[in-house]
Amino acid sequence: QVHVIFSYKGKNLLINKDIRCKDDVYTHYYTLIVRPDNTYEVQIDGEKVESGDLESDWEFLAPKKIKDPEAKKPEDWDDRATIPDPEDKKPEDWDKPEHIPDPEATKPDDWDDEMDGEWEPPQIDNPEYKG
Repeated sequence: QVHVIFSYKGKNLLINKDIRCKDDVYTHYYTLIVRPDNTYEVQIDGEKVESGDLESDWEFLAPKKIKDPEAKKPEDWDDRATIPDPEDKKPEDWDKPEHIPDPEATKPDDWDDEMDGEWEPPQIDNPEYKG
């Protein structure tokens, strides 16, 4: 990885982009060009490998938005990704599948999960299917 570092107000600022160096047995020369319009270019062996805007690729300025240090999660906050809705039910016209696993089917005695794979019951016509 190529490190492009600016010293600003007593701090070392590392570029926000990932620049890969050449990985071989040869010696390479690295060039950083900083232009008056606040743009830059990084070259390896005279070839451009990265370029952009100084303000967007280094954190010279304080962020425009910061986290509110006073913000706290409420005591009764629920961290679950989804919460079941007890009032939720399927609509009357909900499509039922055409076939369902046979509820009366049983796994054969000679079935070997390791050899035959996971057993699945045979499919039967769904009496509730409206198709």
